[in-house]
Amino acid sequence: MNRLVLFDVDRTLIGKSQCHHDAFTYAFKKVYNVNVDIRIINYGGMTDPDIAIRVLKKIGMDEDQIFPSLNHCMETIVDYFQKNVKRDNIPILPGVKELLELLSQNGILLGLITGNLEPIAWGKLKSIQIAHYFKLGGFGSDNINRTELVKIAVKNATKNFNFNGTAFVIGDTPRDIKAGLEADVKTIAVATGTYSTAELKKFNPDFVFKDLKDGKSIFKAINGF
Repeated sequence: MNRLVLFDVDRTLIGKSQCHHDAFTYAFKKVYNVNVDIRIINYGGMTDPDIAIRVLKKIGMDEDQIFPSLNHCMETIVDYFQKNVKRDNIPILPGVKELLELLSQNGILLGLITGNLEPIAWGKLKSIQIAHYFKLGGFGSDNINRTELVKIAVKNATKNFNFNGTAFVIGDTPRDIKAGLEADVKTIAVATGTYSTAELKKFNPDFVFKDLKDGKSIFKAINGF
């Protein structure tokens, strides 16, 4: 395979998962006995462990208080999510299914590059019936650093799927673009989150699209390299 496309999950493939959001609040209270919402920071494009650390530091906790219980916090987040995801109402964003179908039908290897912990990422995509399109990924449970997640996914594709070509990251935040550039892969930014196309262009992605509805143009961009 000579094309690998790694998709971000939140606000790229799907809209908000209230269950995932609530899982943080629940875990912070259960594990650290604090009442705090992740919206006190700009968490777009961050990994789940990094979100937890930064939120807890924001309210005055230090690393000696945070790190001994961090794994337990992540496990609690996953446990809450898995028990409650059936009550979630996760929206799939416009054009996503059509694009995934187009890319798959043309032999392009698809993967995930997401800050979500792995069980949460797969749980979200299974709930909207698109998980089967993806063969691999780099997840927040693999590494706290998003750039490393891209490298992990590319290595997986090379080792297990005979990938030997050009890789792309598709995401909605500057952190997605930065991770792709640092991992030396091509970057496609989509303004499906909180950043406009103009704002995303400032971070020098290879391509910028308003959303994923123009699948033919995105496919053409991917095949152009």
